[in-house]
Amino acid sequence: MNAKKSKGLILALLLMGGSLTMTARTADSTFVMPLHSIYGEEGGPCWGISANWDARLKKDSPWGYQVGLGWTGQWDNMMGIHTHTMYYGLTTGMNYLIGKRKSRLELGLGNQLRLISSKLLVAYMGKESYISIKSENKTQVRDFLYMNVGYRYTSTHGFQFRCGVTPMINTTNGWTTSDNAYSKGDVFLIPYVSFGKAF
Repeated sequence: MNAKKSKGLILALLLMGGSLTMTARTADSTFVMPLHSIYGEEGGPCWGISANWDARLKKDSPWGYQVGLGWTGQWDNMMGIHTHTMYYGLTTGMNYLIGKRKSRLELGLGNQLRLISSKLLVAYMGKESYISIKSENKTQVRDFLYMNVGYRYTSTHGFQFRCGVTPMINTTNGWTTSDNAYSKGDVFLIPYVSFGKAF
């Protein structure tokens, strides 16, 4: 290949690359955030796995709201007795997206109402100072306030990816698990990652 053909090929490749870059930038700058999205999440307000629905107040609005149902659990074996603590959560919240393109900063504020179902070991003082160990089932309802600070990416075809961190505070009475005790005012910092579909 002679020098003229080489220069021509390089120039053509540069022009094509520049054209594709400009096209991508134009598509990104004119991107409109879809009205709805559904996604599965690991971590976040529910601590475990959750299914969520998110909606903008209107198309491409930075303001939106979210509803989700989640579950997580903890299992132990103490003194040959199986114990567990199960968490079932209903999450509701508002969020605000900062940015005008496919990648945006997500800020959220919400509430999680949580049902805690536990099977724990309890010690009882019996006759003649004998200590009796029994399992006890307990169901409690607790309430949390949370924030979301994270990254949200939505592709042109609707694929959505989110990740970030959720600070939470327990606003109600505490509860006990097989290996820990929690109190009113306890603060938690939970990372999250989610994948979903925007439409």
